[in-house]
Order: sequence, then structure tokens, then C-alpha cells
Amino acid sequence: MNNTLEPLRRQIYLMQQVHEAKLYIERAEQLAHPHLMQTLDEIWGVLLAFRGAIISYAKCFAKTGSGKIKLEERDVFARNPELVDQHRRIIDLRNRYVAHSDDNEMESTSIDPVETQTELVIHLQYEVAFPFDRMYDLRELIKHLDGYVANGLEKLVRRIEGQVGKPVRIQGGSASR
Repeated sequence: MNNTLEPLRRQIYLMQQVHEAKLYIERAEQLAHPHLMQTLDEIWGVLLAFRGAIISYAKCFAKTGSGKIKLEERDVFARNPELVDQHRRIIDLRNRYVAHSDDNEMESTSIDPVETQTELVIHLQYEVAFPFDRMYDLRELIKHLDGYVANGLEKLVRRIEGQVGKPVRIQGGSASR
């Protein structure tokens, strides 16, 4: 029986990543209003939630360890090829901004030197621009991914029903420590 049910265990990891991505993107959307982004701490709060959503989403497509499922872009977007460019932009943002320190669309730096007769004053500037359009793209991608993973679970349950010869009912669990 364990071999028959093993794919369900792997599916749980994937479902958890999608669930996390949904929670993070919801939080980013709650915080990402100009009147709530007045201080650097408030801006960082939005960016942290946005980064969390990107990480959780991208993990579904990343190289995995034993017992985990890696989704393939071609499968997930086979029926919605119009989402592929959005997906690739999010993965690129994950690679350039979230996971690695590379040139990206969200942050920049500048140096503004002012020289007088007595001193050189250098103003160091770090600028961050929140990409609202990417947040909306990511929300749409997470919604699509959620449906894809739910359909995968349904197919898996039907396959198990065929193997065991009786109906299978999935009962939600809870997180444990």
C-alpha cells in the first residue's frame, strides 16, 4: 500500500509551496498601497512578503531533492501559453533579485559627489522600486498554479482509486512540529 500512496506524500510538499505562495502574495497585496509605504520599514515589509511569494512560487519549478516534485514549465502552461512570459519574468526576478545579487529592475544605487574647497561630500543612494505589475502577474500565476496542482491531486486520487479498487477520500491534515 505504501508504494501506491507514496505519490500523495510528494504532492503534499508541492501543495504546501503553493499555499505559502498564496499567503505571501495576499500579504504583499494588503501592504502594497502607497499610503502604507511611507517609511523604509513599511516598504521592506511589502518587499519581504513579495520575496516570500516569489520564493515559494519558484520552488515549485526548481531542482528538488529526493521525494519531491519539480514542475515543468511546458506542462504547467501547456493550456495557457500566454502565461509563459509572465512566468519567465518572475523566475528571472527570483534569479536576479531574490536569490542572487545581480542587476535587476527593482533596485539601483548611485553616488552623488559634491566637492567644495574644503571637503568632498559623497551622498550614497540605494533606491528600490516596487514592481506592482510583477505583483499582479505573480498573483495570476499563483492562481493558475494552484488550479494545476489541485487538478494533479484529483488525477492522482483517481489513479489510486483504480489501483485499490475503492473510493479514496482525502482528509486535510494539519502542520505538526
